[in-house]
Amino acid sequence: MEIKLFDGSIKTTDAQRQYVNTKIAAAASRLKDAPCTIDVRLSDLNGPKGGVDKQCSIVVTPPGLPTLRVEEQAADYYAAIDAAAATLKKALTKTLERTKANGPR
Repeated sequence: MEIKLFDGSIKTTDAQRQYVNTKIAAAASRLKDAPCTIDVRLSDLNGPKGGVDKQCSIVVTPPGLPTLRVEEQAADYYAAIDAAAATLKKALTKTLERTKANGPR
């Protein structure tokens, strides 16, 4: 599992990068041995205007499974990362349980 962070023009700090890696790795722990890439994008939707506009979107393509995409918005990047990681964990659990119940394709 490889985690790639795309931060565009917001320029994340080393602490934010470490936080993303830790949170996303924990959320996707069921894929730790799978050869997949997780793309994490952080963006500021309104720029300097402020407001609830920090967005974290995550795209995961597990081998043999459909691509999962989650997006969450919050007032700051850490909250957006937390929310997106929690949503990713739920989506992965649901997808993997559904696959297990229906058998491999």
